[in-house]
This record gives sequence, C-alpha cells and structure tokens, in this order.
Amino acid sequence: MTSDILAHEQLKIELINVLSKFFMRHLEEILQEKIGNFQSIDKITGLVFGKRLGRRGELQLMTVNVESTKNQSYEVVLAFKFLNNPESAAKEGNGAVWLTDILKNNFKIHTPRLLYFSHQNSLLIYQGLVDTHEYLDSKLDQPQKLFLSGLALPYIHGISRNKVMVDRYLHLITGVTDGLNIPPGDKNELFSLFKDDLNRVGTSEAGANCFGDFHPGNIMFKESERPSSNIGDTKIDRTEVFLIDPAYVDSEGNVDRAEDIGTFFSKFAYNDYYLSESFDRTIADLEILCRGYDYAINQNQLSLIDFYPEGSTFDFQIALGIMIDTMFKTKTFGASNIQDRVNKCIEAVQYILRKRPFDIYE
Repeated sequence: MTSDILAHEQLKIELINVLSKFFMRHLEEILQEKIGNFQSIDKITGLVFGKRLGRRGELQLMTVNVESTKNQSYEVVLAFKFLNNPESAAKEGNGAVWLTDILKNNFKIHTPRLLYFSHQNSLLIYQGLVDTHEYLDSKLDQPQKLFLSGLALPYIHGISRNKVMVDRYLHLITGVTDGLNIPPGDKNELFSLFKDDLNRVGTSEAGANCFGDFHPGNIMFKESERPSSNIGDTKIDRTEVFLIDPAYVDSEGNVDRAEDIGTFFSKFAYNDYYLSESFDRTIADLEILCRGYDYAINQNQLSLIDFYPEGSTFDFQIALGIMIDTMFKTKTFGASNIQDRVNKCIEAVQYILRKRPFDIYE
C-alpha cells in the first residue's frame, strides 16, 4: 500500500517536470481559452488525478493546478494516454495531427488538441475536454445524436470521388472468417455472398479518408453558448461534436466511406437481430445518420448515394463489422458461449447479405 502511494506521488512529480519543461506555452493558451484573457503562468503547483477512461483504462484525466504571475490560481484539464508500445503511440499521434489539421477551421466538428508525444514512453497528452458528454450519456435525443454523427463524417471523408482498395476487404473477410473458425461450408457460403457486394465496392466512387474506429464511444457532444450551425433544430445547432481516439485513421483516400458507417452500426445491428431477428430499429437509425451526412454535403449538390452508382455498400460494411466485432469479443473476453455468439453472427450476416435490408436509398 505504501509503495503504491509512493509510486503515485513519484509519477506526479515526473509529470510536473514534463509539464514544466514542455507545456507552459500550451497551458497559457488553454488558460486563455478558458478565462478569456491572457495570463502568464508562473508555476505549476500540483496535479490531481481524475477518472480513467478507455477499454483498458489507458486514458488518465488529470487536473493541473497553475498559478499565474498575477498570483491567481486556475485549473487546467489534460488527458494523458499511456499506450502499450511506441508504434501504437506513433500511429495515434499521426492520426491526431492529421485530424486536427483537417478540422482546424471547423466551428462544428472538433478533436482534442494533441499537446505532447513521447515515442520512448508511448505517451500522448491531449487537451482535456470540459463540459462534454459521451454519446450514450448525452441528454440529446437519439435522432439528434445520429444526425450529428452523420454530419461529422463528411469532414473526414471529403467529397472527392476515388476508387476503393478492394484488396483491403478481401483480406478482412479472409482474416475474420479464419479468426472465427467458421466451418468450411459456412465459410464458402459467406465468401459467395460477400462476392456480389465486393463488386459494388469495386465499381463505386466512394474511396475516402477513414476515421477507422467510428463508434459511439469515440463521439462526444458539447453544448455551446452560440449556435455553431443553422440547421433549424436548436439543440443540434448549439451542439459541437468532438471525435476522440484517432488511433486507426487512414488518410490515403481509398477506403470505402461506408466502412465508418458499418463500424458505427455493427453492435446496434447485431443486438437488433439478436433480440428481434430483424433490423427494423437499425434501419431507422441508419436513415437518420445518412440524413445528417447528406445535409453536410448538400451544399456541394451531393448525396451519399452519388458515390455508389451500382448501389450502396451499407449491407456489406455492416455485415463485415458484425463479424469483426464478434471476433474481437470472442478473442478478448473468451466468453463461455463463444460458439453461440459465432452462430448468431453467421445467421445475422447471411440475412443481411441475402436480403439487403440496409440498402435504404433504393
């Protein structure tokens, strides 16, 4: 117990040293945003550890106590992220820099500013988010959340028409069917069902940048004092969207833009099918998210379906997302009913690829 307390305090001392050395200018900028005027920081007086976030608690919120040259004390919130290895930290750091750059002039869609990166220590430090709420905890109603989520995606995807790298999805299908140990008969049938949709992927003009891990856990909302848009819904207009955890950003411009949509809906779709053996609720939610997407690109006289001359790939991407999510769950949690989960996954994916319930633009 005593050693834990000492280690905790030692970490705080080391972090104060890092902050003192690298962060004074950043902290002054954050403080200026917070209080509305500039004050030079004289010293850092302490750190207070906050709650841990993330699947493995890798994100540590901290409040930094600072004292200005005018002898006034303030609190600045930062987020320290400790990753497993330098490569993962570098990948996320590059994603954060790219995402910050493309959103730098956006009044509606934001991402936390990356302030510091240490390759040696696999450490990233972000500006902390204050008065923001996670997707599931937000007081916005579900249609508003879905609309805002769809509204955010085009700012990542862009509006250029590009071909999609089909090999990406061939590798994913092979990897996930092998990873789930699907029986040969079911595997052959799934490959056959996926084949038609792969043709749609290949003939589309939907190649785009990709967030890579676009799910509700990586979307946060903040109510602003002034409207940041003029959509007509007061709550939507006064809500800013924050995208976090850019660990899997792909900025090559050749990922199917529906992949982010498939990732977003994979868990919802599986749960929908598990409870009702249909996708009625997910279809309704998908329509609202696409409405937000189309609103964002309508100023360019575009709709999402314009990138898919042979029809959308929503069914393909949601089906693939269900399989990837199932593989992750079975490998991570090692549940006792793994085979039941896999069987239900296969059943849901076969239903989607045969009946195409998510082809909402037809």
